Amino acid sequence: MKTLLTLFLITHIVTGITALLVGLIPMFARKGSRLHNRAGLVFVYCMITVAITALLLCVLQPFKMMRLFLTGIAVFSFYLSMTGWRATKQKDGQISAFDRGLTYATMLVSIGMIGFGLYLLILNGASFFPIVFSFFGVLTFVFAGRDLQAMRQPARKMQWYFQHFTRMGGAYIATFTAAVVTNIGRIAPADSPEWIGTLFWIAPSVVGSIIISRTVRHYLIKFKLV
Repeated sequence: MKTLLTLFLITHIVTGITALLVGLIPMFARKGSRLHNRAGLVFVYCMITVAITALLLCVLQPFKMMRLFLTGIAVFSFYLSMTGWRATKQKDGQISAFDRGLTYATMLVSIGMIGFGLYLLILNGASFFPIVFSFFGVLTFVFAGRDLQAMRQPARKMQWYFQHFTRMGGAYIATFTAAVVTNIGRIAPADSPEWIGTLFWIAPSVVGSIIISRTVRHYLIKFKLV
């Protein structure tokens, strides 16, 4: 069992690092080019592997709060990357049963994260884990909720395009966040206040969201959609 867990951990770390490196390529490569498409596909495969190994490590090892939370982040990253990749297959607006099932499953996970965050909030007050569990639970719920709403409406012009790069960008931000916080002990001093750790969790999402919003605005103007 120990050898198996070590294998899962190594695979998790290697694919996570690969995702962080390869994920930069589609951001700067020409959109629609072979390099862009292949690097993006490698990123998605890495996210699938990261999520699977995170779930296995969480189930097979003794319970730890941080491990449980990182598993939630891995699922969130997986959902964003999958829906971002699947958007390129939905240019005609058709939604498959797989897409619906994935969204409903993610919605359940988000509700579980929010509920657990609120439970910790009542139990321990406004400390690190209650805040981050609730924050990322709500974030996951918003993404899945928007997808469920969009499935009931006709697809807007270029919707797939915007969904593709916003979701892939979101997946990269979530992966970057998990990597930073996992190594927070090497970044922040040992006697840092607890709010520093919370800031490391939330700041990448805030900064990344601003960058993505500006990118959306750029392409809305470029495609004359505003």
